[in-house]
Formats: sequence, C-alpha cells, structure tokens
Amino acid sequence: MFQWNEEMVRFMRAASEYGDYHRRLVQRMLPALHSADHICDAGCGLGYLSLALAPYVRRVTAADRSEAALDVLRQNCAERGIRNIDILSGELRPVPLAEPYDAMVFCFFGRMEEIAAVAKAQCRGTVFVFKKNYTSHRFSVGEHPAGWDSFRAGADWLTERGVPFEAETLELEMGQPLRSMEEARQFFRLYSRDADKAAITDEFLRGRLVETGRKDFPLYLPHKRQIGYLQFSSEDLP
Repeated sequence: MFQWNEEMVRFMRAASEYGDYHRRLVQRMLPALHSADHICDAGCGLGYLSLALAPYVRRVTAADRSEAALDVLRQNCAERGIRNIDILSGELRPVPLAEPYDAMVFCFFGRMEEIAAVAKAQCRGTVFVFKKNYTSHRFSVGEHPAGWDSFRAGADWLTERGVPFEAETLELEMGQPLRSMEEARQFFRLYSRDADKAAITDEFLRGRLVETGRKDFPLYLPHKRQIGYLQFSSEDLP
C-alpha cells in the first residue's frame, strides 16, 4: 500500500507546481462537468488536481488517508483563499452517502473493482479514471515492470461487465524539477526499482537531465507521462 513520506511530498510538490499537468487533466474532464457539481477527488494526494478543479465546480471533496499529503492541500487552500474544497481524511469505503457526489475522479488511485464499488455507493453521475499506460517503470536504470493495474486492465474490466465507457490515451509532461545533481541522485534512489543503487551514476544522470537556466531549479528530468483515460456513468455499474 502506497505511503507518502516527507521526501516524496517534497518532490511531488515541486513537480506539481512546476508545470501545468493537473490543469491539463482537468481540461479533459471539463466537457462532462457542470458548475453546480460536487465532485470527489478520491485519493487526492497533495490535492493539486482538486485545486485545478475548484474554479469549475461548486464544491470539491478531496479525500486521502495521508495527513502529510493533506497538509500541503490545507496550506495551499489557505494561501490561495480557496473556500470550496472540503478535505476528508481517511479511507474511502463503499458506504452510501446521504447526498451522493455528482462526479468522482480516481487519478492513479485504486483498482477497478475498488473504484467501481466506491463509485456505485457514493456517486450519481460521471466517474473519471486516470491510469498508467506504460509497462516499464519510469525512474529506474534497468527494465522493471510497472505492474498490472493499467489502463488496459481497467478497460478490460469494464468491457467484461458490459459497462459502456469512453476511453482515450494521453501524453502529458510531468517531469521533475531538481535543485542539484545530488538531489537528482536522491530522487532516483527513492523511486528506482534497481536492486543496486550504484547503477545511478553521474553519467546516467547527465543523460537524463536537462539544464533549465533557472536559479531555483537549474536541472529538470523531462518525462512524458503516458496516461489512459476512462469515463463512464456510475448508473451503468453492476
């Protein structure tokens, strides 16, 4: 089970604030959203998708079980004067709500059977799902499988149960800004699945990084994130 730690929060916060990744995710969702909607960002992490959604809907409930991640969202809401984001701390369970959400988004969070169970219980409208659409781990020196819970697996799960859905593949830049070569090395040591971290050499790092000309983040690890997008109605779930 994924657990945020201080180092992960620091890297993800920098990456989320550096580019427009979350804004572009929201742009894909907008045709199916309405200004009066109350949407739940399930497994919101640091809440940058919730922040990007807030201008377009009535309310956002940002749900996650990590207080370290939610503290970043609380800080951003306070600093930006955002008042239509409700923060929900704890596990999401398939328990019916007195007032169901108009929509739910699961961005790289949950397996399809878990997503379907929660959405069926708590949502009365559109369900948005973003999943990985790549087979190899992105931040390792060697080749390592990314895991089975993929866009294709999600689409197959819906097809097997006769749930009509929209599907699309996206490629969005979501790289990592870095303050130094040492920080780059720390990033790869944190996320690499290589058993031998000695493989993360200066030569390897120089081959992956680009110079930005910026004082705050002079180095950048480019990454085109391959994403699978699924959209369906909770009413069609078995």
